[in-house]
Amino acid sequence: MDERTAERLLYVDATLTEMGQLAARGRSAYDTDVAVTRACQYNVIRLAADLERLGETWISAHNEVPWRLIKGMRNRIAHNYWTIDDEIVWAVVAEHAPKLHRALVEEIEHARAILEKEPERD
Repeated sequence: MDERTAERLLYVDATLTEMGQLAARGRSAYDTDVAVTRACQYNVIRLAADLERLGETWISAHNEVPWRLIKGMRNRIAHNYWTIDDEIVWAVVAEHAPKLHRALVEEIEHARAILEKEPERD
């Protein structure tokens, strides 16, 4: 893994971590606090962008990433926001994002190790 990919994986990690923090607030917060609702929706868009930056080669090598579904949800939120299904958004944030995070944890840790490595000195 090169440093560029490692850095981009840490963006994915940050987005998935934030989604976990939002899910921890609970479904009632999603339903009653428009800021939480919009933050959840925004993070779906952000996750799609983070994954897209990893490139087609990375995405096709990771079957655990439901890329078509994530991209489709991103497009719905960004372009057809009046048709957003809150049940689906909440399921993405509360159920699917944590599963994806667990599936990528080893690769994320490897990325972190690559970026934390001190440069060699002459």
